[in-house]
Amino acid sequence: MYFGFLGQSALYKHLRDLSHLAFPFNCFGCNAALDEDDLPICKECFDHFPRTYYWQQEENGVEKLFWGKIKFVRACSYLFFTKGGIVQDLMHQLKYNSKQEVGHLLGKYFAQDLSASWYSDIDVVVPVPLHASKLKSRGYNQCDSIVSSMAQVMEKSFHLNAVERIRANQSQTRKGRYERWVNVNELFSVSQPHFLAGKHVLLVDDVVTTGSTLEACANAILSLPNTTVSIATIACPSPV
Repeated sequence: MYFGFLGQSALYKHLRDLSHLAFPFNCFGCNAALDEDDLPICKECFDHFPRTYYWQQEENGVEKLFWGKIKFVRACSYLFFTKGGIVQDLMHQLKYNSKQEVGHLLGKYFAQDLSASWYSDIDVVVPVPLHASKLKSRGYNQCDSIVSSMAQVMEKSFHLNAVERIRANQSQTRKGRYERWVNVNELFSVSQPHFLAGKHVLLVDDVVTTGSTLEACANAILSLPNTTVSIATIACPSPV
């Protein structure tokens, strides 16, 4: 009888509120309640993302990581991360909690900015791959959702398995720069050379810190004739 006195919109809101009690929709950034049809990240969090704007800057902080190490066209990250900050939380949700919606959303908005920049001339997008053992235990590569959304927005080809990780590397924790390089050297092999040869490849990872893994993966791609590489990651450390 109670519902008979409610208008259609009020009834919908009441039912939606009840559904939120049982199946709440919360922002992956700040945990604020969201409507079911809202983004997995609220507008407030999105508007205050710590964007790097590196895609508009030559000689940016990410490019400097690779100077003198690999021959690349461009390199950038979308967001700065800090310990305990929203970006670190989002990366954790994507990487360890199977929240691939985060990867799709961040890939989409990153690609919109890249499409209006120097990156518009890339040919194909590929992710940094996981080793088969890590892929089996985790169940997915956190970069795949980023890559598929980026390629769709940029209207470019993509291949999730064009490069493979041929051996698992040891933890990079507490390793120096040279030790990290030795650890990742020859980790990767191109499994689909016909798809990448002669192309400008956009190599994508979730986070860049030292750049050692991206460097090794890029070197495998650059072994193909007439192939060039640019690098894009969702996050990088915030400058001091």
